[in-house]
Amino acid sequence: MFQTGRASLVAVAAGIAVGLACGPPSPEGPGPIQGFETDTLLIRTYTRFLADDLLAGRATGTTGAEIAARYIRSACREQGLSPVGGDYLHSVPAVEAVISDDGSQLVLTGQGSERAFRYPHEFTPRVGNTALLRDFEGTAVLVGPDSAIIAAGPSTAGLQNAVAVTLGTVTPEASQMLEGRGARGVVQLIPDARAFSSLSRGPRLVLLSDVNSRSSIYPTLPSVIAGPRASQAVAELFGVAPESRAMGSPPPFTVRVDIEFSERAIPAHNVACLLPATAEGDPREAIVLTAHYDHLGFGEPDARGDSLYNGFSDNAAGVAMLLAIADALNRSDRPRRRPVLFLFFVGEESGLVGSDSYVTQPVWPLERTYAVINLDAGAPPARPWSWRIAGGDSSALGLLAVDVAMARGWSATTSAARANSDYFPFWAAGVPAIFIVPGGGPYEGLTVDSSQALRKKWDRYHQPGDEWAEDFPFEGLGRYADYALGAVRALDELETLPRSHPSRRLR
Repeated sequence: MFQTGRASLVAVAAGIAVGLACGPPSPEGPGPIQGFETDTLLIRTYTRFLADDLLAGRATGTTGAEIAARYIRSACREQGLSPVGGDYLHSVPAVEAVISDDGSQLVLTGQGSERAFRYPHEFTPRVGNTALLRDFEGTAVLVGPDSAIIAAGPSTAGLQNAVAVTLGTVTPEASQMLEGRGARGVVQLIPDARAFSSLSRGPRLVLLSDVNSRSSIYPTLPSVIAGPRASQAVAELFGVAPESRAMGSPPPFTVRVDIEFSERAIPAHNVACLLPATAEGDPREAIVLTAHYDHLGFGEPDARGDSLYNGFSDNAAGVAMLLAIADALNRSDRPRRRPVLFLFFVGEESGLVGSDSYVTQPVWPLERTYAVINLDAGAPPARPWSWRIAGGDSSALGLLAVDVAMARGWSATTSAARANSDYFPFWAAGVPAIFIVPGGGPYEGLTVDSSQALRKKWDRYHQPGDEWAEDFPFEGLGRYADYALGAVRALDELETLPRSHPSRRLR
């Protein structure tokens, strides 16, 4: 793939942004696929622009991401959607923090020796806010896995001014309990090299700078994850295997974490567009659709030497589906009793930065947010007929989504909420929220083998090859968008939707 130089990228992208004042570019290529209420030609058009090389992978804080935000704003204006809170663009207080290799270390002192482990190969910070990116030190206390911390509850024994050592990552819920017990920080042992690599976020951390914004993913205390060598060393001092789930007594050694970093404020914006109600109902109670528009920018090159991660399926496709749903609702004569709010988030790839910021300071009150439907599961290359509703376990919203699928002759199952996309901060705050995910079964009208062949050809999740292609079959995205549209309409017909679910109310 040809990679445009940064100077020419900025100039060309700026020119595109000016042109967008007149609306999205004219579509090219094949026309819309028939049989869908949402317009697949629009989906094709929106994804083509958002996944273009000129946007340089839309990494949060870059020119490409800002161009994407303004493009989405232009598309909303073109469709007649209204701004929320006086504007379409809403600033996210974010910074880029660069950790120093030389000045950052994890130090273990005990049994007559001192061992130091270096960033980034042996440990790395795991925080969502710059207020938590700081040094900490204390006696190490092994507290076990996340489940054991939660089961222990808010006991005050043994953690005052200590460093809590956990077996695996911990949730904000567990870290709040550790914080309440007096812990100064958290060291999370990750003895598996692949797991450590997947959890590491690289040298460029995008973090919230607002001290009132809490992450729905990361601990509420200063924390790091320790890789295989550091985990083994800690475990040896405790006298347990690093993968053991056994509890330990306070050991005679201390942990010190030194973090040296530089930071700079970066531009970051969520985009909010409103489609008002058209019939008698509750105009203050909004149905919310969400998708993130950021992606990874530049990264490790593939075998072709391509280092640009365009993010066609993740998640230009989700943005395009939301805009196509807005278009379908606008064109329909069917009355709407509730407004529909379309939220396009920045910073999802950086740790749900945009959606966490939104839930802290929403432009539409959370108590008047009726339900949230998130689209961010890649672009199916054919028509799915099986689905998974993440966050739908023991949820009235999940059951409704299953009913919508079954009414169309499809199958759908529910699963627990996970901190893997922008619906999660809403779910954690007690708002009914689901993530519609195409299932793994064969596509409609295709065999298992042919379905697997299509997936092998087009599934390029988090790869440079995840780019727009003229011959990509858009009928899968048409069905995906239609399913979400059907769920919106079913929600609008309900008088009430129970809000109770097994939420961790973090705020």
